Amino acid sequence: LASITRKVEFSNVSPPQKKLNSLLEHFQSGRINDAEKLATSITKDFPEHPFAWKVLGALFGQSKRLSEAVKAYEKVIALLPHDAEAHINLGSTLYQLGRLEESETSYKKVITLKPGLAEAYINLGVTLQELGKLEEAEASYNQAIAIEHDYTEAHYNLGNTLQ
Repeated sequence: LASITRKVEFSNVSPPQKKLNSLLEHFQSGRINDAEKLATSITKDFPEHPFAWKVLGALFGQSKRLSEAVKAYEKVIALLPHDAEAHINLGSTLYQLGRLEESETSYKKVITLKPGLAEAYINLGVTLQELGKLEEAEASYNQAIAIEHDYTEAHYNLGNTLQ
């Protein structure tokens, strides 16, 4: 009986791999409606499983349903607080919504989780520049360049900031 109970508990935590594969296939093939329906179904049946929430966040972001994307990414972060990708996606979505201080916080979290990710420094720099924090933006772009010397966007943004 104990092994049956454990099996049931496990199956309530994670959707069948076949469903996850199907969701990924729909998403990668651009079948947005099918992907959204399946992701929504998975999040209802398995609310503690982060993959479908990640896909929903991406789908909502692509369709400019940014408030919904924020909620999906916040759910992913609640489930996986150390997921740098979820934090960077949240930061980007918050930036698009004009919630710059929150975006800055998200990008700084990414940097604490994954300090070698040049993209996080670029995104933070753009946000800081928008907030008028030019010296901090400059430092952020310089850090991105230190990580990836040939990062064209970092050099371009640094030049704009210095100008």
